[in-house]
Amino acid sequence: MRLEDLQFFIRIAELGSMAAAGREAGLSPSAASTRLTSLEKVFGAQLFARTTRRTSLTEAGRVLLQHARTAVEEIRQARSVLEASTEAPRGSLRFSCNTFFGRKHILPYLVEFRELYPDVRLEMDMSDRIVDVIDEGYDMAFRTAPLADSSLLARRLAGNPRVLCASPAYIARKGAPRTPEDLTNHDFIAMGSMPFWYFEGPEGEIAFEVRKPVIKGDNGDLTYDGALHGLGLSLKSLAHVWEDLRDGRLVEVMEDYKVARTGAIWAVYPPTQFVPPKVTALVDFLISKYGRPPYWETDYRTAKTPESHSARC
Repeated sequence: MRLEDLQFFIRIAELGSMAAAGREAGLSPSAASTRLTSLEKVFGAQLFARTTRRTSLTEAGRVLLQHARTAVEEIRQARSVLEASTEAPRGSLRFSCNTFFGRKHILPYLVEFRELYPDVRLEMDMSDRIVDVIDEGYDMAFRTAPLADSSLLARRLAGNPRVLCASPAYIARKGAPRTPEDLTNHDFIAMGSMPFWYFEGPEGEIAFEVRKPVIKGDNGDLTYDGALHGLGLSLKSLAHVWEDLRDGRLVEVMEDYKVARTGAIWAVYPPTQFVPPKVTALVDFLISKYGRPPYWETDYRTAKTPESHSARC
């Protein structure tokens, strides 16, 4: 029996679907079924009652689930203690991040990181899904959304200001809103998880309900690409769009009403007595590359000044 088998069993129980857990792990349906069957042979019991619509735990499965979670966490703790006892960062570092942040602000620096720490093997999961760091066996994750209450440890990497923006073509067609009241005459590209946009007004916070967006989804790249193609206004992290704003592919609007509730960018990892050196090494390295304040904020703001524009012309 392998640790991966127990982790796969836990994910089936959490998702209620062997197929979904298999897709998440990159397994074919037959490979997923073989992995589960092998685990059932090890324990000599059927762990799930499987139908065409749902996979549900049997009594034996419920007993195993309780102990499997404990076993996986104990092994993770033991690995952390052993790795923390070594002087140099080493071993496999499995981490998760959303697509835009990984593509723009992590991948470009990994060659240099690997040169500094050749004994660290990187396993990177880029998706907009918020993973369960503990139950899914990640060493850490990067979060650009507000942190939910949890037992995870968190370290702040940078601020995460957001801007309301649109393409020059959209502005030419519909005009630029100057106040939240102007938004009622505009088109929106919205995240389904953000039904309200919040702005800082002269008399306090202003909430704007995003009704009837022209397109809605839960993928950050959709709201980004939609804005570039002129579909409407989009609320984006400056870390995502700073190059587009700097180079004129997107335009910031309503600058007198800054976006409220912006939060920060965090590294989160399981609670442990010893934070593994490989985790600390990656976080310290990225903070050194981003700067304080981060380059995606200073670069864009500097590029907007008349002096810097004249210097580049």
